[in-house]
Amino acid sequence: MAYAEKRGNLWRARWRAPGGTLESKSGFATRKAAEAHANDQEAAIRNDTYIDARAGRITLTDWVNLWFPALDLEPTTMNNYRYMIEVHILPVFGDRALMSLTAEEIAIWERKLVASGLSRRTAHDARSTLTTVLADAIPRYIQANPAARRRGKGRKGQRRIARIEKQRKAWATPLQALLVAERAAVLSRSETDFVMILTLAYTGMRWSEVLGLPPDCIHGGALDIHWKLYELNGRFYRGRPKDGSMRTADLPPFLGELLAGHLESTPGQTCTCRVQADENDDVDWCAGSDYVFLGPQRGHFRRSNYSERVMRPVADGWYPGRRGGSQRARMPVLVNVAGHWPGKPFPPWPAATPGVAEYQPPAGRGRPRITEDTRLASWLPLLPGLSPHGLRHGHQTWMDEVGTSYVLQSERMGHEVPGMRGVYSHISTRMRTGLVDALQALWAESLEERARIAPHSAVASLDALLADRRAC
Repeated sequence: MAYAEKRGNLWRARWRAPGGTLESKSGFATRKAAEAHANDQEAAIRNDTYIDARAGRITLTDWVNLWFPALDLEPTTMNNYRYMIEVHILPVFGDRALMSLTAEEIAIWERKLVASGLSRRTAHDARSTLTTVLADAIPRYIQANPAARRRGKGRKGQRRIARIEKQRKAWATPLQALLVAERAAVLSRSETDFVMILTLAYTGMRWSEVLGLPPDCIHGGALDIHWKLYELNGRFYRGRPKDGSMRTADLPPFLGELLAGHLESTPGQTCTCRVQADENDDVDWCAGSDYVFLGPQRGHFRRSNYSERVMRPVADGWYPGRRGGSQRARMPVLVNVAGHWPGKPFPPWPAATPGVAEYQPPAGRGRPRITEDTRLASWLPLLPGLSPHGLRHGHQTWMDEVGTSYVLQSERMGHEVPGMRGVYSHISTRMRTGLVDALQALWAESLEERARIAPHSAVASLDALLADRRAC
């Protein structure tokens, strides 16, 4: 029973805490104010929102040591949390009591991270991690989350810029997807890249899902998207698709034929992973399995390496610059266009600088010799900023353009249909057939457009597909 008692010229509120201890707070000018505070505490206990003043004195480090081991998330998410907590959060706030943290100092800390040289994205992610950590401390240790961003606060311009940049994310048309796949195969000297990029573009698969695609998941005119392969600290682990979005994607006929030909030409695609997991390690590390898409040495494609060595030169027309110990400036992709289009790439070579010195063509040990038959050119930018995920964005846009039903779009992209619409909407055979026909038509149109650019291709499988167009 809450009550008030006289203490000199002031009043003290008294109430029973959930554990049975008698709690108090002094300093009230009137008995009524003290009783009101005590009654509020009892109401908070009944509503499970009561905060023990002593509990809020727990340090952030002690709270993290309780909070983190109880998480059950993706290994990559756990690794990201650990990095942000150990590198950016605990060195600053680790010794602080949770109840002492304020929104103002956390906002200042985020700005200081940017001022120290970190990107705005990294600073934003660090604060988001702190927000997540403190959110689970409510209501036992703190009443409100001091790290949460208040809506409507902050620089409006920055929010608008972020929204516009997100809307402008590069996505590929069918012709651009074909040209990207062709350039990638030429650059890597492997037709695996040609088939893999077209598979991404015409199924909407995520990067991790296409890496984890096993041969037995391709059957008839469809493929089962039942697995993913994530990279973590230089190793790969296998798991189910994001949010459990296991699904089957119908294939347009041309893609089914390309995949069948790819599997026939690359039998026994077993990766070279040989990981012996620790007894206490619950991560399902890849230890050698069959996959549809592997690199030249039967290793898995790595996101960062693939971006630097393939996607950026293919889409941007330039090899990206390098920092650190092996610094290198941006360099254009030079090709010999004397053969089939889009040309045979040379190793990276510095760009010409107008008005500085006469341009010296590639020469030297390990480089192709420049002869009279050499026709040196550089690739123009095709779709700057395009990433494998941008191909997924493009697939969504294609489905919008051909009028695919929302429920089929959601299934194909691995999204849930919310509310009652997800309960009562169903996918019919006519919907699936219509989408397959539409994707096949987009491919045929892109192939016609590609044939008008050049009658031949340096990629053997594409050159064979262009043969019928050359006869016309």
